[in-house]
Amino acid sequence: MIIKKLPDYRLKQKILYVDHTDPETFKQYGDLFFAEGNFSDALDFYKKANFTEGLQKIKNTATESGDVMLFGMAAKALNMELKTADWENIGRIALGLKKYLFARHALEKANNEELLNSLAKITEAEEHEKIS
Repeated sequence: MIIKKLPDYRLKQKILYVDHTDPETFKQYGDLFFAEGNFSDALDFYKKANFTEGLQKIKNTATESGDVMLFGMAAKALNMELKTADWENIGRIALGLKKYLFARHALEKANNEELLNSLAKITEAEEHEKIS
């Protein structure tokens, strides 16, 4: 069965949690959601399909975009134990993309006081620019 249309919320919940759906169908839905840029839903379907490549693709996308929350969820789905360096890496990426809340979360997980102080200075300077 080739799936060409995204399900609405109710159908998505039914497919994920009620129906006895086969892994290939979960993977196809995951691919469809991924193609639409809906990575969180794609993650749910890839997890259900136990599709490691899809989960890794989401983790890589999350890393590139500095999405710390999606990064953490994908790593958890992959049963990865994230190290300080992983959190520092995505924290730096998020910082570079001006995703300061994500950066702070990652840098707190990494316990990197130096970068957290830099982040605080950056956000403070930007606040002063807005006021001026």
